[in-house]
Amino acid sequence: MTKGNNSGLSIIADRYAVAMTELAEKLDRVDVFENDLEGVNNLFSSNKEIIGFLSHPTIPLEDKKATIESTLRNAVSDQVLSLLKLLLDRNRICIFPSIVNHYKDIINKKRNISVAKVTTAIEIDEDIVNRLKQKLEQAFNANIKINLNIDPSIIAGMVVEIGDKIIDGSIKTRLENMKRQLM
Repeated sequence: MTKGNNSGLSIIADRYAVAMTELAEKLDRVDVFENDLEGVNNLFSSNKEIIGFLSHPTIPLEDKKATIESTLRNAVSDQVLSLLKLLLDRNRICIFPSIVNHYKDIINKKRNISVAKVTTAIEIDEDIVNRLKQKLEQAFNANIKINLNIDPSIIAGMVVEIGDKIIDGSIKTRLENMKRQLM
């Protein structure tokens, strides 16, 4: 897929996310929609066969809708179920993860929440996470939600990404910088 197509799909995903946000606010179900969207997204990402089935061109649309209906009827709101069926109708189920990300971004922005992706070499305890959260909230003057990732290749320390800012305190980067200076 070309970069232009990805950009176009992102715009389309954003439009669906905006519509879902407006509907969620109108119905006062922002958190319900967020949980439902995240749950379906987790289901799709943990089971690639489902997306393969829903995207397969030779499987009849009604079979796909029936599968979604029977699988998710009691698990998600009617509105999220309708979104999934609409995406199937328009052959756009592949953009569902982008819709979820855009939805969460919109909601976080409205709540003045910034998401910090924190990567460490090993798992860190809750006390360290809470202290980091407080420091980031002070530095960025926003509510911070932390997403933890573990990547042993950074050796030690941590890398914090918030928006377009990166705070790299990893040993790996320090070693690479020292190597460049010595060469």
